[in-house]
Amino acid sequence: MKIRFTPGLLRFFFLLLLGSAGMVATSCKKDGPEFEDFSAQDDGQIKNYLTSKNLLTAQKQPSGLYFLPVRTNASAKKVTLGSTVSVLYTGHLLDAAGTVFDATSLHSNKPITFVVGAGNLIPGFEEGISLMHIGDKAELLIPSGLAYGSNTLNGAIPANSVVRFEVEVLDFAVIDDNIITDYLLAHNITTAQKQASGLYFLPISTNTNAVRPTNGSTVVVQYTGHLLDAAGTVFDASTPTTPFSFAFGGKKVIAGFEEGIGLMHKGDRAELLIPSALAYGPQGSGTRIDPNSVLRFEVEVVDVR
Repeated sequence: MKIRFTPGLLRFFFLLLLGSAGMVATSCKKDGPEFEDFSAQDDGQIKNYLTSKNLLTAQKQPSGLYFLPVRTNASAKKVTLGSTVSVLYTGHLLDAAGTVFDATSLHSNKPITFVVGAGNLIPGFEEGISLMHIGDKAELLIPSGLAYGSNTLNGAIPANSVVRFEVEVLDFAVIDDNIITDYLLAHNITTAQKQASGLYFLPISTNTNAVRPTNGSTVVVQYTGHLLDAAGTVFDASTPTTPFSFAFGGKKVIAGFEEGIGLMHKGDRAELLIPSALAYGPQGSGTRIDPNSVLRFEVEVVDVR
């Protein structure tokens, strides 16, 4: 058994060994005389579990993974290889107590974000997520050969263990919209205009007779960028002496910022409430903007030329 540890996924292993908030993935290459096939034993254990819980809808995959849909949004976007997804999870042993060995709820409910198909997770977890749509919930019953194999992982998971994951693929469009509408309600803001993209545009002053940006225009902007946290943390800002200039339509700024500026005239002031998909998405930006963050910008179009 050759073990490769990849930084960034299966969080609890790093918590135990390195004090990190990332996850670790284990992939096992089954070669050499020491490899023992537990697939039949694992399959029997999973079937016994399903029978004992009267679970009749589990779908066995050719790999040996059992996929148990809990909530399916068939009309939502399907997860595909190469997709970047964010997932909430709870990992259990398949013992009588259903022992929890790790969960996002133990890490401030912060989801894990990863690229499907990159090989950075245990194979059964990644395969299970690839069967889902955005917003779906499911359970994954993962035989040991698709999980942690003969590793004991510091005693938290015994060697050759079947594991069960409760998983939810997050729909950040819905989550972000709820965050924004809660913010507007808390601040008694009723004039924000929701755009088809999910951007909320809040006009403050409007000069309808002035020029508006068009593709190729140079736009000069004063801005202050805030997180949508309780403190309204400022992560970036221009200054009176150093306004920000960019070529409109050139995709040089985040999509929600450009869309918002495109709704304005020279001299206008507004606020932009930008969902994460139109901001920095699951990657975040540096140390100041976490993955999947909703942002608020106070903006003024100083010039359009």
